[in-house]
Amino acid sequence: MFDQPIGAMSARELLSLSEDAWGTLRDRLTDGARGHQDGLTARCLRCESRVFIQTRKQGERRLPYFVHYRGGDPSCPWHHGSSLSIDEARAAQYQGQQESRTHRMLCEQIDELAKADVRYVRSTVAQYLPPTENSFGRYPDVYIEWQDLAPFVIEIQLSNTFQTEISARCHHYEREGINLIWVLYGVDPTTDDIPQSFRDVIRRHRGNAFVLDHEAIQASHEQKTIVLKCYLKHGEGAYDPPKLVRIDALTFRGQALPYLEDRITATLKAEINGQRAAWFKALEPYRDNWERTIVHAPAVRDAIAALSHRFGVISSYGPGEAEEIAVVRLIAIVFTVISAANGHFRNYATRHDNIRAMLNTLLNSVEEMQRYALLIEFLLRHSNQHNLLSGKVGEHIERAKAAAEGNLCLEGEIEWQIMAHLVPEVFNRITREEMVYLDELPTWASVVT
Repeated sequence: MFDQPIGAMSARELLSLSEDAWGTLRDRLTDGARGHQDGLTARCLRCESRVFIQTRKQGERRLPYFVHYRGGDPSCPWHHGSSLSIDEARAAQYQGQQESRTHRMLCEQIDELAKADVRYVRSTVAQYLPPTENSFGRYPDVYIEWQDLAPFVIEIQLSNTFQTEISARCHHYEREGINLIWVLYGVDPTTDDIPQSFRDVIRRHRGNAFVLDHEAIQASHEQKTIVLKCYLKHGEGAYDPPKLVRIDALTFRGQALPYLEDRITATLKAEINGQRAAWFKALEPYRDNWERTIVHAPAVRDAIAALSHRFGVISSYGPGEAEEIAVVRLIAIVFTVISAANGHFRNYATRHDNIRAMLNTLLNSVEEMQRYALLIEFLLRHSNQHNLLSGKVGEHIERAKAAAEGNLCLEGEIEWQIMAHLVPEVFNRITREEMVYLDELPTWASVVT
């Protein structure tokens, strides 16, 4: 059970998510355990102990699963025993030492490259950095100040790093106003099966893997600055051929770690647009010219067939042409609301020239649309059109709910599932939360007060 609005999630649902989606949940659960504001909490439904997400490789796939935190209820049948503490795991990893000799050499190499830049002001290697916004400081691997560039820290990751450490460092430097760059060593993401902690860091860098190797070091000497090799994520577990990039060529944006290209949100948005494309194409000829014969148009038939293939049925009210017409018109209403919220009103559902007249008419007099009053209300409430609920549209929604009482389409029914597929920014609680966390929820889906 996650914090609202995500709510309950089964293991099956977790397994159905993309790696970027469940990876973001994994990040946020760890952030929540560290007390960070944008973190999440999830609890076992059996014992109510807190859980987090671990991963395990099965064949070519990397799969997520829920695990109880250390100290959870050992009597719970879903509990799998206590894991090592961070100190215990670190001692085992470095044979009791705090860092390896290789790690220290890499830090000193980066410090040397930083000093070659003409903008160099100062730098430190593994020295205590006093806090300005926190009660405690940190020992960054390499801290660098250059003129005309905000201070930044480079953390070297050459073996598995604990998820809690990744979270703690990311949020510490964010609060301090210091940019953080995780640099990997000894991996080639295009060929290696890289550890989960490396994947976690790459995801926080928006799908960018920054690697220090001989070629990057040579380019750094030639250009007299810090140059890293950047691998850009391309699909599930795949990466484009690497590019050599200077630190100052990266995008530094708010709470996001620096990146060359945002491959996480770009992939998510492309997927969403692809899911809607067939319906925009099918509805376009009927803009401002709705008619019930729309369900016989070839493009609409193809779009209906795709939904039927995915969901089995498209209406919770049964099969038949009348129900197909109702669902198609519902989709037309939702797409019309989105267009109005985007500032480019296109009416796919009626011939009215504004969204208020369209909604008032359909909710007042069209019985098969009245039963979708809760869904329409939910859409408006979770978009920048929510002010319509305080006017006549809100009154018509209340009347429609009363008229369709006992026959309303409730959340979880097939039409809501279809909308979660076509408009995940509003109806898919996991996707919406992911976009909010990444600061990429579109303006039209944002509730502005």
